[in-house]
Amino acid sequence: MYQAVSLDPARGAVEAGTRTDAANDMATTTTDPEPPAKARRPGGERKGAPASVEDLERALVSVARTILRLGVPPHALHEGERIDRSGYWMLNRLDESAGPQRLSDLAALLELDLSTVSRQAKQLVDGGLVTRVADPADGRACRLSVSERGRNVLEAVRAARHQVLRRALEGWSAAERGALTGALARLAADMQGVPGGGAA
Repeated sequence: MYQAVSLDPARGAVEAGTRTDAANDMATTTTDPEPPAKARRPGGERKGAPASVEDLERALVSVARTILRLGVPPHALHEGERIDRSGYWMLNRLDESAGPQRLSDLAALLELDLSTVSRQAKQLVDGGLVTRVADPADGRACRLSVSERGRNVLEAVRAARHQVLRRALEGWSAAERGALTGALARLAADMQGVPGGGAA
């Protein structure tokens, strides 16, 4: 028997005590250090680990914000002319529709109240981007469609976005671009069948 000392890891204090030779042999035995933790990506997931739904949602929101910030290229508009984001989306929705739309149908497509859509539509009509024609089924109503000038504005916006995407994807292989396009198309289609997923 002999006297030895040990360190209290919580307080750093030195305490005196006794122990047997066998205990001493055990005390001098060392254990292998724990392996270092794997490096983590900024999103919090370990490299190679499957992405969580939260990671996917953050990535989609980031892409959407970037696209929305692009706006309408100045060269697509006449001097002093302006179209805001909501006006652009109305123009785009009209262009995607099958034929001229009633104001009420357009409001349903945009999921906005009729008064808001009516105000925005008037601005687009006054700017020559949308054409208003009488509804052949109801003389009291009218239908809206994208004018030739409106399509020119849409094409300018799409061309500007395509250019940004091409530059962003310069380091991607054709297979990677195809996989991304297919995955996003599948996600968009699947979300339409989920309650709360939104309308097409």
